[in-house]
Amino acid sequence: MNYKLLAVSKFSNISGVNIGDYIQALASSQFLPQIDGFIDRDEELKDYDGIPCKVIMNGWYMHNPQNWPPSELIDPLFVAFHLNSGVKEELISSSSITYLKSHQPIGCRDLNTMELLKRNGIEAYFSGCMTLTLGEKYRSSKKGDNTYIVDPLFNGKLNWSNILKAIYITIFHPLDILKLFRNKQLRLHYGRNFISKALKTALYYKEYSRIFSRKLIMESTYVCQESMFYKTHFKTDLDRLKEAERLVRLYAEASLVITSRIHCALPCLGVETPVIYLEKGQDIEESKCRLAGLRDLFNVVRVENGILVPQFEITIPITVSNHPTNKESWKALANTLKHRCRDFVRNVTMQK
Repeated sequence: MNYKLLAVSKFSNISGVNIGDYIQALASSQFLPQIDGFIDRDEELKDYDGIPCKVIMNGWYMHNPQNWPPSELIDPLFVAFHLNSGVKEELISSSSITYLKSHQPIGCRDLNTMELLKRNGIEAYFSGCMTLTLGEKYRSSKKGDNTYIVDPLFNGKLNWSNILKAIYITIFHPLDILKLFRNKQLRLHYGRNFISKALKTALYYKEYSRIFSRKLIMESTYVCQESMFYKTHFKTDLDRLKEAERLVRLYAEASLVITSRIHCALPCLGVETPVIYLEKGQDIEESKCRLAGLRDLFNVVRVENGILVPQFEITIPITVSNHPTNKESWKALANTLKHRCRDFVRNVTMQK
């Protein structure tokens, strides 16, 4: 039997690559006896005409709903399945419902997807995300001193009041602001307006210093998980999978991770690294719908109009030694996912 992973590299409209998609693939790979290739999640599922294969079908469906349902040559395990609200009408067509019923129960990454499927007569349950299982292979007992800030949020407006605050902060902390401004992995502003970038950097420093220690802000390694870098430096799906593995190993040995990326926060839970999730206050429905059920697994700091509001009790500032302990509720989800994936592979072995 062939086993393949899902990839997203062929989607024509993407300007970069979200390495989080490959972190999801990495989680699935832990349970497969071998990797015989990749199938593009958004471009190749319906028209796949290769060797019959088994695929763990976790992830976000789908940017191109016309490429659904998948080929009969794909034997799927539906866990950590997400239907985005923007395309849900296309994906609950009669053909889609028939297809999903033939592979139920469907493990859903979020509660919204679960409820949508149940309303259409499909047996579904909340599974959480496959990345919660990354501790199966990547959990490390060696926690170093390294801390990571992965795609931090800052959504404050550049009004006159904030501009004056930014200038004031820059005058009193010029070296810190300059260091952050030069950090290519800290992406608070998109575009070539260097003045706006400098002002936002100063405001980021001011607000994050209110909640987090200066040492965390200035000495953490910054990581951007979605950019052209992953598209230009890692040409193949296998290369990107290896880069995803490198990042997961870094997170597994970290003492603390602060992130706005669910596919950084969830993996950190899975490898049992302390993690704080930064939640954007003004998320549109398409983004909010994917968090239902997952948000409760995290220690959350809400970011709204440039203001950070911890959703947990703690004495600030947050430091490497003063941070909330990860919740435990993710572990039951991870264990169920592991059992379903092992059974999926074991059934082939038993049939031989």
